[in-house]
Amino acid sequence: MPKNRSVPFFGFILLLCCGLLQAAEDVELAPGSLVTLLGNGSVMLRSPEGEDLLRINPERSLIPASLVKIPLAQVALNTLSEDFRFETHFFRNDAGDLMIRGYGDPFLVSEELARIAEILAGRGLNQVRRLVLDDSAFEPDLVIPGQTSTTQPYGAINGALVVNFNTVNLAWTDTGTLISAESQTPLTSLAKELGAGLPPGEPVRINLGDDPVNSLRQVQQLFQLFLEEAGITVSDTGFYREPVSGDWTAFYEHSSSVSLQQNLEGLLQYSNNFIANQLFLTMGAQEYGYPATMEAAREVLVQRLQAMYGDGYGNRPDRLLVHEGSGLSRDQRTTAAAMMHIMETFRPHVALLAEVDGVHRKSGTLTGVYNFAGYIPGPGGLYPFVILSNQPGNQRAAILRALQARVAQEQG
Repeated sequence: MPKNRSVPFFGFILLLCCGLLQAAEDVELAPGSLVTLLGNGSVMLRSPEGEDLLRINPERSLIPASLVKIPLAQVALNTLSEDFRFETHFFRNDAGDLMIRGYGDPFLVSEELARIAEILAGRGLNQVRRLVLDDSAFEPDLVIPGQTSTTQPYGAINGALVVNFNTVNLAWTDTGTLISAESQTPLTSLAKELGAGLPPGEPVRINLGDDPVNSLRQVQQLFQLFLEEAGITVSDTGFYREPVSGDWTAFYEHSSSVSLQQNLEGLLQYSNNFIANQLFLTMGAQEYGYPATMEAAREVLVQRLQAMYGDGYGNRPDRLLVHEGSGLSRDQRTTAAAMMHIMETFRPHVALLAEVDGVHRKSGTLTGVYNFAGYIPGPGGLYPFVILSNQPGNQRAAILRALQARVAQEQG
């Protein structure tokens, strides 16, 4: 068990205050100190040897926001094989149609589509009557707790068959002409429709809304453009959607060029909500079969969390209560003590976290929620820390600087 060390933190000076800070929880600290900055929040700092250097409200249950992506990533590493790759399958029928069946690849981006089109052309495909889309590998009408209707990229809806993180990236020329903000991505008819309602200005990335048909229209239009670039003609440009059946013959199974490790880097370093829930849903489907469902995904996540961290993780607010994988749900809960246990276990995967100003960390942010968790390099190794701050004011950067100052004292 970790040991508590209640020694004074003399010289532990916050950038936003000037009081002396002591480690013991029962010490009354001067106004403007760390306790004041924390409000109703909690914080923990631990040495590389497992000694608790600081514990304030360690058992207080608070909203974790995107900190839940850390245990999600470790579950993915332990649940999916090291060589796991997302797949997208292609089928033909006697009428000359090409079906695209998705299995949730979050990195089905323009570069990958161009690569697929070249592969299909290399396999002898030169003409397609219709492009038919199959998104039935995920349950229909997915409802992910915390997701709201918004045009912001963080709110892009999940699905079995989506491209470019379910977003379009738009820009304008100096004369106000709408163009793609990405050289690798052609401007589709749908993107033009969405851009027509926006005033010219700075480049903007918007999600495709909460209508899955819009998502599939973008898939169909973008795939068609890349197929044509590869020399494959598509004669019927209409929109067609149906599940695969016995009328179709397997033609090509594409394994993503993006590894699981790279998916997790995107998940943690860019806090990508879309990747988080694509992984969350896929882990459930890998265990219980397709179509992926929220029920199966949560059941698998809770099972794996408890296997790794112990009883209560996944379904108890005094440990970790999760309903989805991204942290968007405000009904999710954890404590600093529980997150510290996770950080101790996650230590071998520290390289997956972003390094900011010398600290390996993950943020968790919602309105009124400002969290950090990660590792401060210091004498003897990495010092895991957790900051949970659920209050209107964002003081986590000041609190983190205070923790860095405390770690620096260890060298003295």
